[in-house]
Amino acid sequence: QEEVLHRDSFYDNVVETWATKPVRKLTLQKLLNFGRDAWYDHSRVLDSARFVQQELPKRLARRLMDLQLLPFIVVHNPNIKKVYNAYYHGFTTLRDLDPISDMQRNDHFVKLLRRLVDEHSPMLDALAQGLREVRSKPILDGFLENMLRSRISRRVMAEQHINLTHQRPGYIGIVCTHLNLADAVDFAATRCKQAFVEHYGVAPDVFVSGDTSLTIPYIPAHLDYMLYELLKNSARAVVEHHLGAVRHSLSDPHAAHRRAKLPPIHVRLCGGSHEVTIRLSDQGGGIDAADTEAVWQFGFTTTSRRQKAQAKADRQQGPGPGLGYPHPLQRPSSEEAAMMMGIGEGLGLDNAPPGVSFGAAWSAGCSGGPGRRWGGVPLRSAAAGASVWSGAVCSGGGRCQLARLGFGLPLSRLYARYFGGDLRLVNMPGYGVDSFLTLKRLEDAEWEESRAELQTGMLHSGVHA
Repeated sequence: QEEVLHRDSFYDNVVETWATKPVRKLTLQKLLNFGRDAWYDHSRVLDSARFVQQELPKRLARRLMDLQLLPFIVVHNPNIKKVYNAYYHGFTTLRDLDPISDMQRNDHFVKLLRRLVDEHSPMLDALAQGLREVRSKPILDGFLENMLRSRISRRVMAEQHINLTHQRPGYIGIVCTHLNLADAVDFAATRCKQAFVEHYGVAPDVFVSGDTSLTIPYIPAHLDYMLYELLKNSARAVVEHHLGAVRHSLSDPHAAHRRAKLPPIHVRLCGGSHEVTIRLSDQGGGIDAADTEAVWQFGFTTTSRRQKAQAKADRQQGPGPGLGYPHPLQRPSSEEAAMMMGIGEGLGLDNAPPGVSFGAAWSAGCSGGPGRRWGGVPLRSAAAGASVWSGAVCSGGGRCQLARLGFGLPLSRLYARYFGGDLRLVNMPGYGVDSFLTLKRLEDAEWEESRAELQTGMLHSGVHA
């Protein structure tokens, strides 16, 4: 796609017309009923296809209008232009598609959705980089939150339809009917530990307690993103707080003993009648008082602050023996980069190799059992876990641009809140942080989208339609 913002597309009245069309709210009843009925009635698959075909262009059009309303200096940023052109291409492609009238056309539609996902997979990287270059604009926080909330909505719609067409036992579309929370924590912890050992030389253990047999209906990819982000943040805090500059401790003759004394991260699973709570507790020293609110801002990261402190320490101490590599804090792990890049925009589906969405990673079943596997990947095999993520996102060489751009925590809260849950942090300065991830039991929740497809202008005017 060309990277210039075409005047005819930017001022296309058709985009405005579609953006003003009312969106049909996505409800849990609609999401699950389509899935249950599709097992024995192909007409329900076609109903789902028509719903997605009608809704995605309207939702993309609203995002295009949001981009048009950005300040002049923002919208003419080369990265923002790239995003706009990709969205416009997706909008026109879906808008011009013939109605889905039979299963053959539905198969073509599913392939088209996957192709658009592949084409759009780098777009959030471009969006984040473009907005980072003009970060001083106050409207951008609301804009980004709306863009990402919309992204989650589009992902749910598109992934649900793709998985209705290719159904899997244990699932209703993308909703795993019995998602084992202990297995989910184990899977995220295995990959997190492997990444930290590779890049820091050390990683804290993760202990799970509480109701380890607890299962809920939920979307595995959403939960995995949130768990990995929280575990990654806690693990980094523990390593830095207790070992200081890892670069210097690696050459310390007592380093092995010090690494063995890292306090573990404790995860407790608690089941309520209508919701479940996952508490992650670390002893990473807590959050600086100045940062307690800033951690929820898109683009906020303490990495640059740590790098400056490390550079100052380096100047004072000089290089340690045998240190021919950058400080680990300056290098995102492949796992971290993969998960950060896993919010690839487009239709909202995660980045994946051509023709594959991350939904396929969970296709082998979603509840634990002998051998404890998570989506077909052995939970205890770090290498297998790495192959699912890092190869999908960091292919082609080079450093993933989105890593450490400060999207993980606020996006995790958006994921939690999308289905009526929440994510809260309880900070204990000098000691650590307790993260409380609350998830609604989807079979009990009377859920519908809330503010998922507003335009940014509506957010600031108080409109709630």
